Amino acid sequence: MSLKERLSADSLLDSLPVSRDLLTRLGLIGAQVSRKIAIDQVSVDSGTLNNLKVEKVNLGSASIGSLKVENGSASVNNAKAVLNQVRSIVELGFRLNWEIDLGWIGSWDGSEDMGSLDIPVDLGTITVPDLGDINLQIPTIDIPGLVADMRPIDQLDLGSLELAGVRLDKLSLPGAGLTISGMGVGDLTLSSVTVPSAAGEALRVNRAAPVQSLRLPGASLENVAIPSISMPAATSGSFKADATASDKSLGIDVGILKVSVAVTPTVHLNVGSMTLSDASLAADLGKVSINDISLPVSLEGITGGELALDAISVSKLTF
Repeated sequence: MSLKERLSADSLLDSLPVSRDLLTRLGLIGAQVSRKIAIDQVSVDSGTLNNLKVEKVNLGSASIGSLKVENGSASVNNAKAVLNQVRSIVELGFRLNWEIDLGWIGSWDGSEDMGSLDIPVDLGTITVPDLGDINLQIPTIDIPGLVADMRPIDQLDLGSLELAGVRLDKLSLPGAGLTISGMGVGDLTLSSVTVPSAAGEALRVNRAAPVQSLRLPGASLENVAIPSISMPAATSGSFKADATASDKSLGIDVGILKVSVAVTPTVHLNVGSMTLSDASLAADLGKVSINDISLPVSLEGITGGELALDAISVSKLTF
């Protein structure tokens, strides 16, 4: 026997210490394990998924581009105010003004700062029993860059879901290969397969989440009225206030010489805290706009029953 005949496939198989039939079966099994079904396109004309429920909808922190309030008004009625740890400093600023008039020889004038005098006064606690009604007009409030924590939605019932125009492209089934026992198949290609309908008893998805955050363009509310709200007590932190009165002058005129001393009183008020009690608050907002909302969303425990699909078309199935 020549060397070529000894190296042929049949001679090599005959030389192995196993039967040809066993080797053939092993080859078929190995080929079947690695099989995959490649589908160019699957389309479903219509379908219905009944009793669709979501156990939990997780809403992350919402990023709000801006919140804008237009044409707002507010009123505080029947309030009582208590000012605590009130300290006052009365500052008296002195300035000397002079003028010399020598007729045809000439005239001169000037102003000299003579410094100031501080008079401290400790006022303690000041109670204002009735502030009356305080009305505020708010033309526009624009608050950029808000972040809001959204609570999850539990047990969301969506009812029935109608499907139309479902299409899947370039499918490979299954991902790890297909095994068929007892049958060996070579390459098989079908140009198209049409299935009149399909049905399933139940569907469950443990978790589904989009890669990108859900983006909402925004929302607006018109003519929002906040009724009278009782406000038992509200306490502020420390604050300061300054008030300056008009100048008061005392002068002397002796003809060629005019001299006057101007006194400017300024009150510096320092309040440790202010407590506003027994007040009622009401507000009217002409328009509230929330713009550019970005919200991460994930769904957990998606279940559905009685899945029905009609007119299923499969294009170019290769096995």
